[in-house]
Amino acid sequence: MDSLTATRRLAGPIGSFGARFMLDPTTFTRSTEMGLPASLAGYVQGRVGVMGGVDTETAVDNMLFFDRDLVTRCWEEPCDLSKSEAGSVYASICAERGRSYLDGFSGASRLAELLEQVADSADDTRAALFAGWRDATRPDDDAGRAYLLLATVRELRGCRHMEASRSVGVEPLGMVLANSGEGTARLHGYRDVDPDHEATPAAQVDAIEAATDKANAADFACLTDDERAELVALVDAADSFATER
Repeated sequence: MDSLTATRRLAGPIGSFGARFMLDPTTFTRSTEMGLPASLAGYVQGRVGVMGGVDTETAVDNMLFFDRDLVTRCWEEPCDLSKSEAGSVYASICAERGRSYLDGFSGASRLAELLEQVADSADDTRAALFAGWRDATRPDDDAGRAYLLLATVRELRGCRHMEASRSVGVEPLGMVLANSGEGTARLHGYRDVDPDHEATPAAQVDAIEAATDKANAADFACLTDDERAELVALVDAADSFATER
């Protein structure tokens, strides 16, 4: 399987399965237990905190499709943990939840191995959020390691998508409306969405997606054709395994 085909095949399952822990109620419970704020700030400080104690503007830039004011409030909300500590805690919870999703999955070791090759070979230029996740401490167990790396590779595509969007000066809210609708826009902090606010035109969305695919395909060039096909099969199998648990 060539890199572009693999990229397109992986975008959906990695995007959804890699985000599963972020929406998991247990993640919110564990986050507060481990010192993160008991609000959306725990999510923002955890997800972005892997980058360390960056300034607010950098945090906002790396949450491109969220409302600027929301990210600012969340990033600046008081927390007993440093931003680096928040990131470490969140990454550990990611691995912990992944362990629960993939415990008993026979392909976990190989899945981790292939994802690790992708993560460790990828160019992190203009992909700072991905780099923070790549550098998070990886657990020794196969299931936790595989899921943390899957979430990391998800962030890699996310960074490619943000870069492709920035390169054409697209409005973030318009992209959210085009891709996910008004409900998701509200979840991303856009509380007063004008019903007449225009979504990004479909042709521009398609062009950005194509640019994202092209950039992300280069990240999978480190694998052989057979390895890319194997990775696609393993991600699909892992997603199905976790869904059926």
